[in-house]
Amino acid sequence: MDWEAIGALGEVMGATAVVVTLGYLAVQVRHAKTATADQSRIYRASAVQEMILETCRDERLRTLQTQAWGLEPYYQAMADKHGISIEDATKLDWGNGYYFWMWWGQYASTTEDKDRKELEKIIEKLGGTPGMREHWENSPLARPLLDADYVAFVDEVLSRAAGQH
Repeated sequence: MDWEAIGALGEVMGATAVVVTLGYLAVQVRHAKTATADQSRIYRASAVQEMILETCRDERLRTLQTQAWGLEPYYQAMADKHGISIEDATKLDWGNGYYFWMWWGQYASTTEDKDRKELEKIIEKLGGTPGMREHWENSPLARPLLDADYVAFVDEVLSRAAGQH
């Protein structure tokens, strides 16, 4: 074999190594982008959950939000329906909201079928209870604040659950 052939073989091997390296880097960048987006969604869900918990704990904050956001009729109807105080209705509703935001964080970052099936089962069983379902269907703050794909997912799970009963 002459030096020209050896040089040409080296160039081919070098070019192949560059293509493989670029492919590997592209995959790694895609994975890093996905992981960063998942972290961002989880952070958002956690921040909303923290605010919901604070609202559940802080009566004054709950009262201010109820008044400022015009939620009195909604909470009064819930209180009347369940025979509880408006204060308890606000706590119940905010607590229910916590779950749907927690589930959104899982939904938005889930990539495996087994995880999606587990989430469907949880939403079906807990989200399908009368109080949770009422929150999902009637709260002015539940569905409107969540993305359309997740809302469609929860609606589909709850409609299947309703068909089983």
